[in-house]
Amino acid sequence: MSPTSKKGSFMNVEIAQRLAAMRREQGYSQEELAERLGLSRQAVSKWERAESSPDTGNLIALAKLYGVSLDDLLRIDDDVVDDVAFEEKDKDATAEAQAQEAAVRANEAAVRAAQAAVAAAQARATAEQAHQAPPAQPQPQPQPVQQPYYGAAPMPQQPAQPAQPQAPYAPQAPEPYDAQSRRPRGPWSTFPYPVLCVLVFLGGGFLFGWWHPGWFVFLTIPLYYWIAHIIENDPNYRANRR
Repeated sequence: MSPTSKKGSFMNVEIAQRLAAMRREQGYSQEELAERLGLSRQAVSKWERAESSPDTGNLIALAKLYGVSLDDLLRIDDDVVDDVAFEEKDKDATAEAQAQEAAVRANEAAVRAAQAAVAAAQARATAEQAHQAPPAQPQPQPQPVQQPYYGAAPMPQQPAQPAQPQAPYAPQAPEPYDAQSRRPRGPWSTFPYPVLCVLVFLGGGFLFGWWHPGWFVFLTIPLYYWIAHIIENDPNYRANRR
C-alpha cells in the first residue's frame, strides 16, 4: 500500500469517528440521518465504521445539517481536503475506465456481430446458387441379366413377329449322296458278304488247296456293295419294301 493510501485510510478513520460523534451531539440516529440525506442506514453505518467515505456532496449536506462549516466538520487541514478530492478523482477515473472497458466490449461485440452477418450472407448466397443450379441427371444403371433357374416364373413372351412371305414353289434338287447314305440300310447292304468271302477262301484252301487263286474272291466285295447300292436305291424296290 502506498503512503498516500495509508494516509487516506488513517484520515478516513478519524473522519468516521468525528462524524459519529457529531451525529450523537445533534441527537440523530443513523436511520434519521440517512432519511435526512436521502440515503440508506447502511451507508451512514459504513461512514462511521470507516468502510467508506462520504463524497463531497454528502459532506456539504452534513455541514449544513449540523450548522457548521466544512472545515469544522472535518477539522482537517488542506491535506485532508486534497485526499477527499483525490478520492473523488479516483472515483471519476474508475468510472471512466469502466466506461472505456464497456466501450471496448461493445466494439468487440459489434465486430463479432458483423462477422456473423457476413458469414450468414455468404451461406445465403451459396444456398441460392445451389437452388438455382439445375439438378444433376441420374445416370442410367445397367439392368442385371436375369438367368433362368428351376422353379422361376416364366418370362413374358415377346410378341410374335409377322410371318415372312414364302418364296414360290421351286423344284427341289436331287438328294445328295450324303443324304442317301444316311438312310436306313437294307438287307443287301447289311448282309455280311465279307464274312462269306472269308469262309469261301478258307474252305477252298483247306478242301481243294485253292489258296492262290482263292484270294480273288475278296475282289468281289466292292462289286457286291455297288450292286447292293443300286438295288436299294431303285424306286420300285423301295416301294415294294414299304
